[in-house]
Amino acid sequence: MSEAAAAVRWLLQQAEPEARRVAVQQITKVKDRDCAELLLRALGDDDWRVRKEAATVAPQLEPREEVVASLVAALEETVNIGLRNAAVEALVSIGPDSVGAVVESFPRLDADARKLAVEVLGGVPDARGTAALTRSLADEDSNVRVAAAEALGNSALAGEDARDNATRALVASLATSDTFQKIAALDSLARLEAQLPWSTFEPFARDPLLRRYAIAAAAGSREPDAVRALALATGDSSPTIAREAVVALGDLVARASEPDDAHLLENARDALSKRKTGLANARRMALDAEDARARGGALLVLGLGRDVGDVPVLVEALAEDDVAERADLAVRLFGPAAAAPLLASARFAKPYVRAAALGIASSLEGAEVAVVRAALREALEEQYFEVLVAALDAIGPLGEPDDLKRVATFVDDEDERVAATATIAVSELAARHVDAARALLRESSGGDPLALACILLGAIASTRALDEDDVRLLERALAHDHPRVRRAAVDALAQAGGDAAGDAVVFALADEEHEVQLAAVRALGKLGRAEPLSGVVRDTRDPVLTATALRALGDADPARALAAARPLVTHSDAALACAAIEAIGPLASSPRASQHVQSECEDALFAALDHPDPEAVKLALSIVGVRPGPRALARLGLSLDHPSWEVRRVAAELLGQDRSSSAQALLRARYEREKDPIVREAIAAAVSERPPSYSTRAPEAGD
Repeated sequence: MSEAAAAVRWLLQQAEPEARRVAVQQITKVKDRDCAELLLRALGDDDWRVRKEAATVAPQLEPREEVVASLVAALEETVNIGLRNAAVEALVSIGPDSVGAVVESFPRLDADARKLAVEVLGGVPDARGTAALTRSLADEDSNVRVAAAEALGNSALAGEDARDNATRALVASLATSDTFQKIAALDSLARLEAQLPWSTFEPFARDPLLRRYAIAAAAGSREPDAVRALALATGDSSPTIAREAVVALGDLVARASEPDDAHLLENARDALSKRKTGLANARRMALDAEDARARGGALLVLGLGRDVGDVPVLVEALAEDDVAERADLAVRLFGPAAAAPLLASARFAKPYVRAAALGIASSLEGAEVAVVRAALREALEEQYFEVLVAALDAIGPLGEPDDLKRVATFVDDEDERVAATATIAVSELAARHVDAARALLRESSGGDPLALACILLGAIASTRALDEDDVRLLERALAHDHPRVRRAAVDALAQAGGDAAGDAVVFALADEEHEVQLAAVRALGKLGRAEPLSGVVRDTRDPVLTATALRALGDADPARALAAARPLVTHSDAALACAAIEAIGPLASSPRASQHVQSECEDALFAALDHPDPEAVKLALSIVGVRPGPRALARLGLSLDHPSWEVRRVAAELLGQDRSSSAQALLRARYEREKDPIVREAIAAAVSERPPSYSTRAPEAGD
């Protein structure tokens, strides 16, 4: 035994659990066969913290084959149950490298050990494991069969082929006489979101023991009969079944986005109207603060029901973070009839709820506009910031000429968000009501030009040409003391167009305020003035100004924009490189860019993939991976071997979106070699339609 192994063995014999836990971390320094024996000793420790630590370090131990073989043998342990269970956790932690040995062990294992082996395969997304689990559905031991049925619910993470194989095997296993296996199979089909015919589940929905699970499994079906059955089941006399149905129907409603889904929702609404107990159950669940999932589903069911008496419940739910999104959707499902009761119920609610209600009511197509306008005008007198901003945001497209003067008073507000929102509202109102805008302009144009006058002229210019006096006023405004006025003047000149406006905006490039410079750059892009924009890119080292100038140059002259951006993608300053990469992205898909320019853009982005800064590489990857051709797919595949785990994760996500067989092959090949757990999870999610569940983390040393 080596000196390192002897030291770890001695530490594992200490009485203090913390000393033994620290000893486990040292097993990674043992580079011979002794590490497997030491790992088993730690996995069999009396203290759960020591066992947990041992399972965590297992993936780092070599030789891997001997470690896995020792762990598989430990599945047959009959005395030390802690060792046996910890071995399962360690094998799962090791991942795909453990799958082959576990599958090969099945013929020699007894029933208890086979059940543990099934748990391992259920914890490691792998097509080989899924195949073994489908065979285990026919095991002679009922506990193994049930465990296999449960484990197959995780098969989607092994890819679409694995999901399909698991679904077929689970459906076939429903023919069993074992009730527990049927329950496990139905539950797994629900987790797989299997879109199966209602006829698959209908027989089980009539069984009192299986009805709950059949209803949940049917949630993935898009058949009208299945949706109707779900809606009717919300009124079931069993609270458990009614809850499952409400949750499943709520999930279906939340996912509805296709045109054909309107028919399904009407089908559900019709069924609810025929069984009033469903809405009664939903009302009860909508008040249950302890069950957020049922509450969220219940709110959507109430939205389908369209009973005005339920609107106050929906308003109350807008104040709860865990269900606010579904409450919002429920009101929209309710339709335009909800506007008046929504605004009435929210009138004395918390400010952020009132703000949400104003936003929803103003966006309900077909709502009574006079009622909404009255509520918005009242809110403009409100002292609460959230309510005022919501009213300003909504009144632009709905307001009348008289509202222009009301909103204009907020353009010079001390709060920047209020002023910015009011500016947008004034622009919208002035563009729709030009005569009222001209009248207000005459009132406000005395003395020095003000921000309001510039905003009004910019809005007017979006619909009709300005006269010479208007342009001269804007030119004078470029010398105003306040930056907000100068910026408003630049924006208005961009709308006005013409040589005089362009020359005036070039003058603003030298402004001392950064925000005015940025506005001038954007305006020059709109005016098609490429020459001064090229000068900005050439002379500045401000990443924000560079990025803005490159985007504007892309609007004015795509070829010149590419020529200016391409040398910067490999710049040593990562911020400037990212600015260039970000600007090239739109050029690659611009309809104004020639095929040659688009090809050159791809070459420039490929060059950026060699940048030493991971942030620049990730940005380039995100653009390359939008619509990847064969070359781009190959580069994405190479990025799976990048030294940075963050880059590898982004590459995995982008390849997963492609869904092609070549992309899937690249992902599966990398999965076998990937050691980082977050990247492994990203790859597993990428070969499945399910969204990734990993969390972000700070980069580790050496990434």
